[in-house]
Amino acid sequence: MIRAVFFLGMGLILGGVAASFVGPPGAGAWAIGTGIPVASMALVFWLVARSLRGTQPEHPLVAAAAVKAGRVGMARVDSIRETGTRINDQPLCELEITVQPRVGQPYRTRLRRILGFEKRARLAPGSVHPVAILIEGEPDVGFLKPEEVSDPSLLGLPVPSSAAAGELRIPKSGKLRSNGKRSKPLIGSSRRWFPLRAVLYVIMLCAGAALVLLPLRSAVELSLASQKATGSWIADMRTEPGISAALDALEQKVGHDRVSQVNLYKDFVLIDAPVGPGTLNTDTWYYRGGELSNDGPASTQPESEAEFFRTSEVNWKDLWPAVQSKSQGFGQEITDDIGIFAERSKDYDNESVSFMQNNGPVVLRFNINEPYSSTSYTMDSHGKNITED
Repeated sequence: MIRAVFFLGMGLILGGVAASFVGPPGAGAWAIGTGIPVASMALVFWLVARSLRGTQPEHPLVAAAAVKAGRVGMARVDSIRETGTRINDQPLCELEITVQPRVGQPYRTRLRRILGFEKRARLAPGSVHPVAILIEGEPDVGFLKPEEVSDPSLLGLPVPSSAAAGELRIPKSGKLRSNGKRSKPLIGSSRRWFPLRAVLYVIMLCAGAALVLLPLRSAVELSLASQKATGSWIADMRTEPGISAALDALEQKVGHDRVSQVNLYKDFVLIDAPVGPGTLNTDTWYYRGGELSNDGPASTQPESEAEFFRTSEVNWKDLWPAVQSKSQGFGQEITDDIGIFAERSKDYDNESVSFMQNNGPVVLRFNINEPYSSTSYTMDSHGKNITED
């Protein structure tokens, strides 16, 4: 269970990292901030539990029931070593002992106990102690004090050499309960259970990532479409499928495809569009990482319907190739900074009633900014007729 929580935390972290790349700014911050402490704490508990594996606490009630049932014997401590783990500043020790039951064949077993100074001195190698055999037919034992033995003759029971006791018998996994039964995990820790554990870990990893990415379905879909179209998991919003995703999201939001200005940048799109059909009131919309947000009223409000154009009037897929025809030979840093700006051209006829209004043909502009110079270009809505301003 602890390991499952660890992989859930790792899923949150991986989902957060993915969201920070494909989603809007800050999309994965909460997942990374949650996943790191969850995974870290689970890892600590996992390592502690691993170091304590095979350790059984004392079970006085179980030992008393074993004594009453006659499941007793004598055990010799063959070896003792510290595991390197300390609990409350007391060492966790691993003991190998040889057990001679009152009834049955001798056997060797291994157990782990947290031993203070006194207990360790009492359980020195070569020492012999009465034990209770906690479970019928199992190697689990609990040390008894001499006064807890109901039959004093047990103390004289000889313990054979470890060589004569046969192979080492390891207690089964699972904690002993006070009723003498062993608790079994839902999924065992042995090798034969590994495929099922691996499936569980993958499920928890995916569940953690899904918790982060499901609310960002649009961003994930855009990333997958970009990878298929361009080979990049991060969509360039100046090309397809980024442009279509932004325009489709806007149309779904406002219920029309009329815009007064569209600004395409590598990471995001800014669009000035009416807040609804049949109105000139225009807001600026911001699309990034699969998320469309409203930035409030546009800085320039159109004065007539003629200033709007439909998004279908522009061949968006041809724009970036047209820009690339002029940006060839420039470094990545320069091309990444290029923006494409679409709007209707201005009416410069000072005798016209629409003087200085954007009601001409749709034009697109872009700049190539070098360290010591800048060049501006204009092209038509089909990405053709490129002229230098």
